[in-house]
Amino acid sequence: MAHAHKADPTEVRPHFITSTIVDWLPVFVEPAYCHIILDSLSYMRHNRGLAVHSYVIMPTHIHAIVSPSQGDLPGIMRDFKKFTSRSIFQLAEEQRRLDLIRAFQEAAVGSLRVRFRVWQDGYCPEIIRSRKFCDQKRRYLHANPVRKGLAEDPAEWHFSSFRAYGIGDMEPFAVDTINW
Repeated sequence: MAHAHKADPTEVRPHFITSTIVDWLPVFVEPAYCHIILDSLSYMRHNRGLAVHSYVIMPTHIHAIVSPSQGDLPGIMRDFKKFTSRSIFQLAEEQRRLDLIRAFQEAAVGSLRVRFRVWQDGYCPEIIRSRKFCDQKRRYLHANPVRKGLAEDPAEWHFSSFRAYGIGDMEPFAVDTINW
């Protein structure tokens, strides 16, 4: 499937990205699944040079503003999705979440390479070219839980960088600043 948005593997500027679970399944309603995402982002930060500036983990998808310090955002996202797919599927097996296991396996029907798929293809990368655009995307992702009726205030949504910007609370995951 062709994607409208493709990241230049040499680009190091920040990108707004979105990754969605197959069939918009609400996987990230349990903290254990959210921690898989945060652990993988932390790994990518420390081992692949990915700066994470803002993020929100929604029940069916994630949004983030990230910068690949050495380029190769496509490779980083490929590895991020590959690792988190295996971990999410394994956790679903451990929890005997037959609904998720079945859906992930059905999403891979017809594929010769994989026996399950957790993520939809692509991650919709948009280059952040200005502070104004960055602020707009950050407001959008932080307001997402409120728009979706999951919280009354963005500060209530635990798996988000909102509190890092509002009150300097870096839990559950510290964010990196952007040097304009």
